[in-house]
Amino acid sequence: MSLGDVLHQGFAQRLIQRAVTTDRLPHAYLFHGPDGVGKETLALALAQLLLCGAPTEIEVDVARRASVGVERLRVGCGRCEDCRLVAARTHPDLHLIYRQLAHDHPDAQVRKRMAKELSVDVVRHFITAKVGRTPARGRTKIFVVREANLMKASAQNALLKTLEEPPGATVIILLAISADRLLPTTRSRCQSIRFDGLPTAFVETQFAKLQPEVAPDEAKWYARCSDGSIGRAVEFVADGLFAINHRLIENLVNIGGNTKSGALTAVVKAWTDHAKALGDVYRKRDPNMTATEASRLGLKQLFGLASWWYADVLRFCSGERATVVNEHLTQALEVMAKALDAKQAIDAINRINQAGGHLDSNVYTQLCVETLLHDLARLGRGEGLLVG
Repeated sequence: MSLGDVLHQGFAQRLIQRAVTTDRLPHAYLFHGPDGVGKETLALALAQLLLCGAPTEIEVDVARRASVGVERLRVGCGRCEDCRLVAARTHPDLHLIYRQLAHDHPDAQVRKRMAKELSVDVVRHFITAKVGRTPARGRTKIFVVREANLMKASAQNALLKTLEEPPGATVIILLAISADRLLPTTRSRCQSIRFDGLPTAFVETQFAKLQPEVAPDEAKWYARCSDGSIGRAVEFVADGLFAINHRLIENLVNIGGNTKSGALTAVVKAWTDHAKALGDVYRKRDPNMTATEASRLGLKQLFGLASWWYADVLRFCSGERATVVNEHLTQALEVMAKALDAKQAIDAINRINQAGGHLDSNVYTQLCVETLLHDLARLGRGEGLLVG
């Protein structure tokens, strides 16, 4: 692990290197951007550099400079005991903070709660109570806070003084999917660095290395629908989204032309079953999620797949076929492009987004799905949406 391993985040690399080489490192960073694009990797590589007993400077190979973003890098040596401890995540001055630490809290009442958020109890016990201690190995202390966007206002407020004036040699790095999820008072106390989605071609190449058993068509689909996140593409494989997507598209192609009694009801049940199956996967990944939350999240994922499909139909109609996500389903795209015009495809996307908003408002999910599919069926028959 090294700063040189973080690719296609040149903006972040340049800011970090400038701070390190001028010895003007901020006491608090906010790394924000999509999951799976290198935020935590860069945070840990920076921790390695700051804790290393013999940091060095390397010249980046000419062929990699464009993807790394700089010509020279100040990095940890990777060989000393400190670097080895960081790599093993056992360095006493490297503190990884995450919401599930609530289950290790000394208060039994805190341990019993579902760790859905990064709670004020975790912040106080694992950050503010430790930040004033002398570094165990004499250099600095690094706190890397995962899912900082899940901190409620109370947790952020408990952290404000520490962010503003951390005692001693301390660096705090908040990792968040969006800076807007944090309070302005929190953001103002951090050096904010934006991380962008990775190039699709790069995601596809790296994904193929990580998942060599995945067929080429599937690999390309996972890369294209990942929004530039290698981590998200890998998760989608575990979720079995490629097969689910295929069945959903069959539903969306057919519901417009199938007016038989019960046909729509069968599709609603299929979507509900898919959502529950996805929810079961999500709960295995995060046991702190309730069954209801997981099922709703599964439905939102299905809505996302449907939205990608209609966006593909729009691209197909507009002649922008190079950016189509579902390029392996050309025949189905041709069928839908004949059934829908561009406006109807846009109406479908807007209707799906509206349904996703209803899910966030805790509406009755069965009715939400039924209404959405009814409207998509109308569009598939060339009819407009009912108003009112």
